[in-house]
Amino acid sequence: MAFASSIQKCQIPVGCQLCESGNKIKWKCSTCESLMCDKCKDGVHLKIGKDHKILNIYDIGKPGGQKDTIIFSEVLCDEHSNQACCLFCKTCNKCICPKCITKAHNGHELIEEEDYNKGKVELKSKQKGEIKLEISKVYTTDLNNIHLKAVCSDGSMWMGDNLRSKLQHVKLMGNRTEVITSQNTQIYGMAKTHSNNILVIPDDGTKLKLINTVTGEITDSRYDVKPLDPIGVHVTSDHRVIIGAGSGGDAFSATGRGVVVVMDQEGKQLKEYEHINHKKQLFSLPRFLTSTKRLFTFPVRVTTTSNGNICVVDWLDKDYRGRVVVLSPGGDVLGTYTGQPDVNTVKKPFKPKGILTTPSDNILVTDVNNNLLHILTDQGQSITYYNLRDMRILYPHSLALSTTGTIYIGCVNKSGSPKAKLYELNFSGF
Repeated sequence: MAFASSIQKCQIPVGCQLCESGNKIKWKCSTCESLMCDKCKDGVHLKIGKDHKILNIYDIGKPGGQKDTIIFSEVLCDEHSNQACCLFCKTCNKCICPKCITKAHNGHELIEEEDYNKGKVELKSKQKGEIKLEISKVYTTDLNNIHLKAVCSDGSMWMGDNLRSKLQHVKLMGNRTEVITSQNTQIYGMAKTHSNNILVIPDDGTKLKLINTVTGEITDSRYDVKPLDPIGVHVTSDHRVIIGAGSGGDAFSATGRGVVVVMDQEGKQLKEYEHINHKKQLFSLPRFLTSTKRLFTFPVRVTTTSNGNICVVDWLDKDYRGRVVVLSPGGDVLGTYTGQPDVNTVKKPFKPKGILTTPSDNILVTDVNNNLLHILTDQGQSITYYNLRDMRILYPHSLALSTTGTIYIGCVNKSGSPKAKLYELNFSGF
């Protein structure tokens, strides 16, 4: 497959045509042919072209979509801001530049500009039919909060309440949980291993602990992220252990670090994700728009898709405002999700807590204070969201898959009563 002619066309990238900032183009006006950024679309162009027809550049070329064209060389690359795009990666559903081709998109299905604009590429659908959620069972627990949980192969469950420093192993009986064992210990993350034991993150130390699910004994594991502190943990289908880690008490300071570490079964580090192109921190955002540009991060929850994408809940401040970052196995950012603008506002910010990938590789995220369940593609693009309050599910927090393929949602209880609810839901369409 030869794309030499396409690559030659993308030597001079351009930014927004309505401002001099060089901002990335995201919109095209089919009326006046202007290419513009988010800021100009809602600003200067709105004033001069109120009745103009605006298209998202990624909607152009979709079968049954808008009939217009997009010139790849006028689109700046997401990953290499000084490079213009030259091809469309059907595998990743995005425009890419020459630097991308030999790295993250090597071996992917690539589409040339002419075929893309003719609608010959069938883009990945964001929604596979009608999405449905329905409650099948409700369990009452004797925990105040279900911050964490892990499902064992026999259907029993380990649940953690951080505020009360409670860790329980329970069976689901009728409409309640029956406690098998209970311990007064505080943990900050948990994941089931393939030997049916439970990896947990203790309240101190750089090394993860291992719970023997038969005896309940807690011992040191072989997984250590020294000098950082572990924050979140996930075990993949191929037995790798992925740990979100940070620099302890100063995680939200200008010098704080946020890292995602991948280890093998023996505790040997395989990869570490911290920087984009070794130039800037991946899990960081400006806290204040000042010349100092203080950076901070807290990769608190981690999961993966079947194709190896790493999905991270990254808290941005001590109020738990956050985002979801999706990485390719090579470390490229495939998507960043910061909530829905129609429901996540300044007064109701996106506060992600639990994260889970479904068997079809969609990503589910709980938004606790807004009582929302966000449903994303395997690259972090929004499909839809559910207002769980409509189902009488309040303060959703932790997520897990049952052994039969249903979804468990563990809630926190803000009434002070030690009766947190655990919901089991059937789902379809994602």
